[in-house]
Amino acid sequence: MSEVHLHHFQFNPAVFVRDASPRLTADAGALLLRELDHKLGVASHLADRIYDPRDPAKIRYEDTVLLRQWLYARALGHARQDDADRLAHDPAFRVAAWNRPGDRPLDERLASQPSASRLLARLANPDIPGNLEALRDSLAHSIRAHQQAHSSARVRFGVVDTDSFPIEVHGKQPGAAYHGYYKKTIYSPLVACFCACGDFNAPRLGDGFLHATLRKGNAAPASGAAHFLRRASAHAHELAVTVCHRLDAGFADAKLFNLIDGMGDRFVCRLPHNAVLDRLAEPYLNRPAHRPPKNGYFKAIELSGYRNPKWKRSYRVVLVVVDEPLADGRLDFGPRFFFLVTNLSAEPFDASALLELYRKRGTFEDRLGEWNGLRVNLSQDTFRKNEATLLLSLLAFNLAEALRGEMESARDPRERPPATTEEGGWDMERFRRVVLRSGARVLKGGRRLWFDVADGVAPLWRALLERLGRLRPLAGARGAARRGYVPPPEHAFLRMTYRM
Repeated sequence: MSEVHLHHFQFNPAVFVRDASPRLTADAGALLLRELDHKLGVASHLADRIYDPRDPAKIRYEDTVLLRQWLYARALGHARQDDADRLAHDPAFRVAAWNRPGDRPLDERLASQPSASRLLARLANPDIPGNLEALRDSLAHSIRAHQQAHSSARVRFGVVDTDSFPIEVHGKQPGAAYHGYYKKTIYSPLVACFCACGDFNAPRLGDGFLHATLRKGNAAPASGAAHFLRRASAHAHELAVTVCHRLDAGFADAKLFNLIDGMGDRFVCRLPHNAVLDRLAEPYLNRPAHRPPKNGYFKAIELSGYRNPKWKRSYRVVLVVVDEPLADGRLDFGPRFFFLVTNLSAEPFDASALLELYRKRGTFEDRLGEWNGLRVNLSQDTFRKNEATLLLSLLAFNLAEALRGEMESARDPRERPPATTEEGGWDMERFRRVVLRSGARVLKGGRRLWFDVADGVAPLWRALLERLGRLRPLAGARGAARRGYVPPPEHAFLRMTYRM
């Protein structure tokens, strides 16, 4: 450890700052991500399916190492590619991402930013289209791997939430366009998220982003939705026996309903207003004579006598009446109302149960907000590179989401009696700040590496590692590999170098 005193503080001359970078880390959670990845094989599965045209004899950083470095950095909130130059010297990242066993990784360095950029170029290479599709399919694989680490059986009922959302970009990015509604220059990606039983807060058997595609900024909400839903459905059936699609009003298209129904899937979608539906709703909009509840109420009523002529068969339509007080506590002039259409049967999804199922869609929108918290920048010079960046960021979120799910289900193993109740409340920002972005001191001795974490986070790590130890390793998941040593290039800095 370096003994160089860099500076002392004038407010207290006894306080000094010392350069101890080779033995300190602020991102010890990279080890937790690697431990989970070791069981699920997310990075190695993807690396095995992408084509690498480089000369194997000259490769220092295999795609598995580069993917781990990229995914773990994004999961920890390091959004800029330039962060790779700094994280290449971080001891936790070196040990977590490096593909060699023993204590040697502590003395190595990881890939620099240009190496990360070359990985992105390979994934987005239009001459190798299979690479980008392998990356896209890895989203579903990461969920399936987490599910199978707990149980080989599919869940009985799974819900796929599909929606588009804006990602603001700056400069003249290929495919970006000004959107009048958002008043910004954006991309408009389409994403699908999977959760068991339609509830993201249920005990986790694997959930996360299932499928995604990047679209131009002026794309309509349902543009390309038919092909998208087919692929999302195929992935979802690997996770659930019965698949239900939960859609917003932007996807209220008879062709999509007929498509989903024809695939044997279920759906529930919000319908936009029209004159016929509004007329059918009128008898149910009168307020009761007594004072309404303080917080208002929701009513769900089955409607009969409505069928869109473009529907191949009749679907159930449910009227939802919302009567809530305004900010000042007074009621509005009349209740608000909207409509849901579904091919789910009334048993067990009667009108009230259907409304409850649809209202849980709000948690999916929370997931989108948490993913935006990663501050992903789509600033590449080609559209396909920006799509690869989007997909990698979603995959990194899936990895962090799986780890958070284990955290919410974990208890301190020293507790007696063993706890079985699920614990919640760990939003992604809190989980990243408290658990993943925890500091640690690294000690090396006896051919072992010791990471000393703070007392405040040690019980959480102990419970989480005990939980991860019970996961079943999947076939194909692998740890550190023994391969011939390739030294770093002569121009590589072995210590962190400050750049203006």
